[in-house]
Amino acid sequence: MIRVLYLSRNFPNPVLPRLGMWVERMLRACQDRCDFKVISPVPYAPPLPGLSKFTRFRKIEPRRWDQGVEIFHPKFLTGPAHWLYGLEGATQHWAAVRAADEIRRDFPFELIHAHFIYPDGVIAARLGQRYGVPVVISDHALWRPWMDDYPRVRRKAVWAAQQCSFHLAVSRAARESIAHFTGESEKLRIIPNVVDGKMFIPPTNGARPAPNRILFVGIMRQVKGVDILLEALRRLADQNRDVRLAIVGESFYESYRRDLEGFRQMVTDLRLQDRVEFLGGKEPAEVAKEMQRSALLVLPSRRESFGAVLAEALACGTPVVATRCGGPEDIVNDQVGVLVPPEDPAALAEGIAQVLDRRASYDPARLRAYALENFGMEAVGSRIVALYREALGEGRTTS
Repeated sequence: MIRVLYLSRNFPNPVLPRLGMWVERMLRACQDRCDFKVISPVPYAPPLPGLSKFTRFRKIEPRRWDQGVEIFHPKFLTGPAHWLYGLEGATQHWAAVRAADEIRRDFPFELIHAHFIYPDGVIAARLGQRYGVPVVISDHALWRPWMDDYPRVRRKAVWAAQQCSFHLAVSRAARESIAHFTGESEKLRIIPNVVDGKMFIPPTNGARPAPNRILFVGIMRQVKGVDILLEALRRLADQNRDVRLAIVGESFYESYRRDLEGFRQMVTDLRLQDRVEFLGGKEPAEVAKEMQRSALLVLPSRRESFGAVLAEALACGTPVVATRCGGPEDIVNDQVGVLVPPEDPAALAEGIAQVLDRRASYDPARLRAYALENFGMEAVGSRIVALYREALGEGRTTS
């Protein structure tokens, strides 16, 4: 069993139970072969009026156990919006060092695995130097335009990428965006996100999906392209197609909530009230049921580093339509769905109609087999563990 210190601010907690679920799934995929301790810093705020967005994190215990893994939640100082963004690496580093020193007394971890290059990856690189252990950094986001907008963060990120033993991207698009800044390197690998094949399954009671129900699952943000999907739905309605859209998703932050209100207004403006339902955020098991009920899942994003909901829908036996916006190109092919250009309501409407018209030709068992072979817990977990061993000098893996 490899002893791994996991470092990620994006990790489920009692206040935000769906935060960073994909990060947790990578851990669970390796849990039978690794011992983990997790450091997941949370914002600190004094108990003052007007700070409810931050004071809610006071409910989180400093240490807790979840499914056999001990999770540490040290507090760090942050500020509204991005006011202290460039300094968060320092404040989270101080919090993480105290927790890591405490953990190491009883748990001599051999390797550190951080998620997201900043600030977690930068902190992990410093901790790796402090304890003399190798560091693996997984990136779940595209580096552009993010790194173009924050030169100070970019310098720290490139430094961390140079220090780590392996730098993992979740897709070819994510890898290309990283290499643009760091240059090509043999240690820059691709390992995709994980699908929980026990959670995302086809219907077990013989139920059939609603023939004209399409589904969107994602955070309510402009980058997700919900506005493009609504325009496509209007086009389908004008073609006399009896298509219904279910939207599953929530807004973690104030800017996202404004986007959600814009989408709701757009439904009214486009006269789609009788065709669209907003279902809010749902737990993974409920999301799986919505996927089972739907004829197809649509991901109309402007930009995606991966697109985990696509793989999850396929594991449920549901075909997909997505945009060529990065990560989906690694998931969607002609056998499992359709890819269309981003920012194009007409092309999106045509892609949805195409999948609906040939819905019976998609074999749910084959869709599921494809998803698990490429993104399942065993497939991805084996690759991560092999890479850990390579970082520790125990063997060699391929990417």
